[in-house]
Amino acid sequence: MTNKNIFRLSLLLNLVFILLFIAIAFKYKEKIIEVMIDYKGKAEIVMFGNSITARGNWNVLLNRNDIKNSGIDGFTTSHFVLLIKSHVVAYKPKICFLEGGINDIMVGIPVSRIKSNYISLVDGLTKNNITPIVQSTLYQENNPQSKIQVDSLNNFLARYCKTNGITYLDINSKLSTKNGLKPEYSLDGTHINKEAYKVWAKEINEILKNLNN
Repeated sequence: MTNKNIFRLSLLLNLVFILLFIAIAFKYKEKIIEVMIDYKGKAEIVMFGNSITARGNWNVLLNRNDIKNSGIDGFTTSHFVLLIKSHVVAYKPKICFLEGGINDIMVGIPVSRIKSNYISLVDGLTKNNITPIVQSTLYQENNPQSKIQVDSLNNFLARYCKTNGITYLDINSKLSTKNGLKPEYSLDGTHINKEAYKVWAKEINEILKNLNN
């Protein structure tokens, strides 16, 4: 093999390596950002919620690199109260988006306790100079029994936020009908698909614009 061919092969291999690196970096962008945020121990925004929050690729969806996804599969609002310091406050964010409640309802936790937990969460954030954004608990698809409890919780949250000057995001109005979560946005009756996350992200971006963030 001539020197010229070796040089060409080297260039080709370098190009392949660069393209492969870019492809991997793009695919795992969210994970890379998460590692960087954990390393720095600081985030501008924390998304705090259950698996519905956890499964959102928020930095990709919102085109940012300063969001910590502190969503946790299967956890209730009681778990969030216990973990708020380590999973939110420790990152010193300016804003925290809260989402939860459906797991509580599914395991039979009284709505009164969920309401109390939300008050505790909001108080914990405001005391640490973190702006809370309370998001409605998402309906399930075709589950009228849980919808009654979700409505009770969301009506309380909307009133509480209005009374206390807290931003409330009613995502149900975008993803659901009076019967519950729209089938076109549902994965399994509880979790949402990629199209639903895009709708949700659009609403979050509007709030961030209003907050100049």
